[in-house]
Amino acid sequence: MSRIFLSLLATFFIVSCGGGGSTPDAGNNSPPPPPASFTYSVPRDIGDGWETAHLEDEGFDTLLIYDMMDRVVSEHFEGIDSVSIVRNGKLVLYWFADRELTQFDGWIDNLDLERHILHSTSKSVTSALVGIAIDQGHIESVEVPFYDLFSYSDYDNWDERKAEMTLEDALTMRFGLEWDEWALPYSNPDNGLVRLNTRHFDWAKALLDLPMESDPGFSYTYNTAGTNAIGQAVENAVGMPLADFANQYLFYPMQITDAAWARTPTNLPIGGSGLYLTGRDLAKFGQLYLNNGSWQGQQLISADYVAASVVRIVDVSSIVSFSEGYGYQWWLGDFQKQGQPIDTWVTSGYGGQFTFVVPSFDLVVAFTGHNYDNVPGVLNLYTIMQEWILQSID
Repeated sequence: MSRIFLSLLATFFIVSCGGGGSTPDAGNNSPPPPPASFTYSVPRDIGDGWETAHLEDEGFDTLLIYDMMDRVVSEHFEGIDSVSIVRNGKLVLYWFADRELTQFDGWIDNLDLERHILHSTSKSVTSALVGIAIDQGHIESVEVPFYDLFSYSDYDNWDERKAEMTLEDALTMRFGLEWDEWALPYSNPDNGLVRLNTRHFDWAKALLDLPMESDPGFSYTYNTAGTNAIGQAVENAVGMPLADFANQYLFYPMQITDAAWARTPTNLPIGGSGLYLTGRDLAKFGQLYLNNGSWQGQQLISADYVAASVVRIVDVSSIVSFSEGYGYQWWLGDFQKQGQPIDTWVTSGYGGQFTFVVPSFDLVVAFTGHNYDNVPGVLNLYTIMQEWILQSID
C-alpha cells in the first residue's frame, strides 16, 4: 500500500494529505448529527439509453454494496462525488452527492452538481476521437507521422527525429520530447505543464516546438500537453471543431447531451484534462469500450481500435505501482479475486475521476470526486473495487 501511495503522490502531485473535516467547537455541547446512511433504489429510467436493474438481479451481494455506500455517504470513504455501477449492460447503481462547486466548475461556469470535471480521464475520450477519425478515413492509421497532422510552417528546435514520431508514439506518451510535468506540483508556476500553458497562446505549437530528448517510441513520459496536441491533430484532420466532432460521432449517439469542455486560448477543447460529464454518462464511455466500441448496436469506434487501445504497449510497472501497462491513453492492470488476476482497464483523473472496466465480470464502475489534496481518498477507489465491488460478485 505504501508503494501505491507514493506512486499516486507522484501521479497527482498532491502536496498535502489533510482531511476535509472541521475542528469541533469545544463550547458546543449539542450531540453530533447521526452518521449519514445510504438507501438503495434502482436507478431511474430517464430515457438516456440505460437499461436499469436491481443490484441483486445482476449478481451482487447487496449487503456488501449497501455497506460500501454507507461508507461513501458518511465520508468514511471521503471525497467521492458520484458512484455508477453497471453490470451486464445494465445500470444497477447511480448516486451523486449534493456537492460544493469548485474552482474547476468555474472554468466553464458549471452550475450543475451532477456534471463534473474529469481531469485526465479526458485523455481516454480524446483517444476515442482518434479512433473515430481513423475509422472515417480522416487519419490513415496510428502509424502516420505525428507532425504531418499539423500545418505549422516551421518549428523551434527542429530535429529529424520529430519527423519519425508517429501518432501511436503520441498516444502512448513516448514522444521523446524534453518534458517533465511530474517533478514539481501543479501548484508550482515552474511545473512543466503550467509553464507551457501560461507562457504560450497556442498550446499544441508550444508542445511541438520542444527539443527532443530521446528517440520517439521508446521512453514513456506522462504528458498532458501531448494529449492536448492530439486533440488539435484530430480537429485538423476532420476539418471541424473538435467539440462538434465529439458531439456528432461520440456523445450524441450515446444520448450524452450536456458534455462540455474547458478551452485553450485558441478555443480548442482541452483534450488532456478539460472534459465535463455526469457520472452516469462517464459510465457509458466505459461500457462503450467494454462492448468493443459499440453502443446499443451502433458501432461508434471500431473494435480493432478499442482492442489496440487496451494492449499493454508500455510497461509502466517501474514508474507506478497501481498499473502494469499503458495503452492508447488507458492505464492497464489487474485486481485479484480468489488468487487470480482480473484484467482491468482504467481511466484516471486527478482528484478521483476514474472509470474501471472489468471485462471478465461484464462490469463498469465510474467515480467522480474531489480528493484533490487527499491521496488516501484516491486510494480508497482501489480498495472499494477490490474489497467491496469485486467481492460482492459471485
